[in-house]
Amino acid sequence: MNKRKVLVIDDEKGIRDLLCDFLDRRGYQVSSAADAREMIIQMNKELPEIVFLDIRLPDIDGLELLKFIKQLDQEIIVIMMSAYATEEIARNSLQWGAFDYIRKPFEFEQVERVLSAVEMTRF
Repeated sequence: MNKRKVLVIDDEKGIRDLLCDFLDRRGYQVSSAADAREMIIQMNKELPEIVFLDIRLPDIDGLELLKFIKQLDQEIIVIMMSAYATEEIARNSLQWGAFDYIRKPFEFEQVERVLSAVEMTRF
């Protein structure tokens, strides 16, 4: 089986590490970034198929980064994450091309459900 490439972008190291470990144990090829600069470095190496993207990053708004990713490649699946969720942010995320939106703190079962939906609808 070809390992799907996943990029986790979150400035909180603990969340980033937990999510990366969870995805790695499920057979994904995982890389991570703490901010937009690190994301660009990772994406220059290799484009991911799936991105988990935090809304609040230190150097750029996550919604702006979502737009950038979708302009780069419409096929990249972006799953937005935030502890500061509002209906408007969730709606805007989906309007601008996010596949789904996860509120933090999240349960790993929720991540599993989103990944199952990704696999069923996109791959």
